[in-house]
Amino acid sequence: MTTEPLVPLHGGWETLARGWARRRGARATTEQGGLNVDILTGRPTRKHTVGLTPTGRTLVLIITDGTLVTRERLAATAAAATAWNAREVNPTAVLGYDRTELLLLSAVSTLPLAAHMAPTDFAATLNDLLERATRLLSECGDLGRILPGGADQDPRR
Repeated sequence: MTTEPLVPLHGGWETLARGWARRRGARATTEQGGLNVDILTGRPTRKHTVGLTPTGRTLVLIITDGTLVTRERLAATAAAATAWNAREVNPTAVLGYDRTELLLLSAVSTLPLAAHMAPTDFAATLNDLLERATRLLSECGDLGRILPGGADQDPRR
């Protein structure tokens, strides 16, 4: 049991997320009421973006490595994502993005904003989610043989 003070996610999620990013040596930027953390992880090392956005009573976490899915690979990637979602509860594989014609492969999870967490527990939760999201993105990418997102196709721009 931790002796750290519990922080309400409702008012403290951004401070907790920025602390997590700082300890991981990652860059955090504010965007449209949310926070994006660009972090290097996995083997081989890849850049992942962890997006945290409060919505209603939930903190939505979206993790992506920028993998874009072409129309030709949509069926195979959707099948891989469906297989992941049938086997794993969290995170959920999602295909979609509103800023590009190509679909973005992401791992999505949520935390209740009513929760209270110690900073180390919040960090452990994000580390675990990031590890599982990295597996999801790798597995769905391998099975779907999808196109890695390049600088010219980055939907976050």
